[in-house]
Amino acid sequence: MKTKPDWAALRGEFPTLANWTYLDTARKTIPPRCVEWAMQEYCRDIYDNAGTDAWSGENVEATRDLMAELLGAKPGELAFTKNTTEGLNIAAHAFALKAGDNIVLTNMEHVNNVWVWRHWEAHGVEIRLAEHRDGRLPLDAFLEKIDGRTRVVSCAYVTYGNGYRVDLPALGKICRERDIRLVVDGVQAAGILAMPLSELGADMVAIGGHKGLLGMTGTGLLYCRAGLIRELRTPFIRPLSIVGASVNKQFDHVHDAHRFEGGNPSFLGLRVMRRGAEFLQSIGIANIEARVRALSTRFIDMAHKAGLRTQTPTEWEERAQIVNLLVPDAKGLQAKLHQQKIVVNVKDNALRVSMSFFNNDEDLDRALHAITRELKAA
Repeated sequence: MKTKPDWAALRGEFPTLANWTYLDTARKTIPPRCVEWAMQEYCRDIYDNAGTDAWSGENVEATRDLMAELLGAKPGELAFTKNTTEGLNIAAHAFALKAGDNIVLTNMEHVNNVWVWRHWEAHGVEIRLAEHRDGRLPLDAFLEKIDGRTRVVSCAYVTYGNGYRVDLPALGKICRERDIRLVVDGVQAAGILAMPLSELGADMVAIGGHKGLLGMTGTGLLYCRAGLIRELRTPFIRPLSIVGASVNKQFDHVHDAHRFEGGNPSFLGLRVMRRGAEFLQSIGIANIEARVRALSTRFIDMAHKAGLRTQTPTEWEERAQIVNLLVPDAKGLQAKLHQQKIVVNVKDNALRVSMSFFNNDEDLDRALHAITRELKAA
C-alpha cells in the first residue's frame, strides 16, 4: 500500500465539492481537475497540431497498458467499449449455446444485465434467476439454479441497489469446476475495490468508465480472460481469418481482446480515462478501498444509531461504496436533499448513498442530519 494520502488535498481536486455534498458516485463520478486538463490537452493539440497527438493510436495503446496495470490484467485482455452494457452485450452473444441449455442471472441485477441475455430464449435457452436472501446472494443462491445444462452465470460484482458484493472468487471456482462461463458486471467495483481482475475467477468483466474510474460516459472496458478470447465466435467480433499482410498493422491485434473493438475509439474519452487512471494510481487503489471502507462503515453505524434501516450488509466483505436506506417516499426525500445541495439517488424504492475517497466525515454528517431532519418533519 502506498503512503497514506492527504485526503483533504485530494478533495481539493474536485471543484464540485466546493458547493455540493456529492454522495452519488454509484451513478456517475464528479470529475477531478485532471479530467478538465485532459480535455484542454485534446482540444489544444487539434488546434495546434491537427490532432497529431489527440488522435494517436499509440496513446490508445498506452491507455490500455495503464488500465491493465491499474485493474490487474494483461493489456491483451482489455477491449475498449462505450459502457458496461456494450461489454455485457458482447458477452451475451459470444457463446455457442443450444436449446435446453440455461443461463443463470440473479434477481438483483441492473436491467441491462437481464435484457442483453433475453435473445437466447428464442433459441430454447432458459434464463434462470438466482434469488436473493434478504438482499444477499450467497453461493447457495446460485447453486440452487445451476445444473448440468448451465452454460453461463452472469451477475454484478457489487449490486447497484443495496451494494451487496458477491464472493466472485468462490463463485468463479464453482463455475470453473463445472465448465461454466462467469460473466460479471464490474462497474460498481472498478476503482473502488483493489482485487485484481485476474484474481476474480471471472471469464469476462464489463466496466463503464464513468463511476469509480473517474472517466466520461461513453467509455468503458471489457476484460476477457486470455485463454477464452480465441474461442468466441459471433458477428460482433472480428474473425481471426482477417490476420495477414494486407491488414493495417495499427489494428492487427485480432488474437487478443482488440477483437471486440470496431472502428474509431473515443479518443477524448480514452485520454480522460488515462488521466483518471494516473490519478488513481498516484493514490493507490488499496488506499482508496481502505478510505471507502472507513467512510461507509461510519455511515452505516450512524444510520443504525439514528434508527434508520438498511439492506446493505455491515460486513465489509459483503459490500463496497453503496449504502441504501429504507425510508418512506424516497423520491420525495431525494428531491428535498437536492434542494439543500446534497446529491443522493433512489434505487429499488430505497435512498441510495454512495461515497468515494473524495468524501469526508462532514459530508456524511451533513447528509445524515438532513435525512433525519426531513423524516421527522414528514
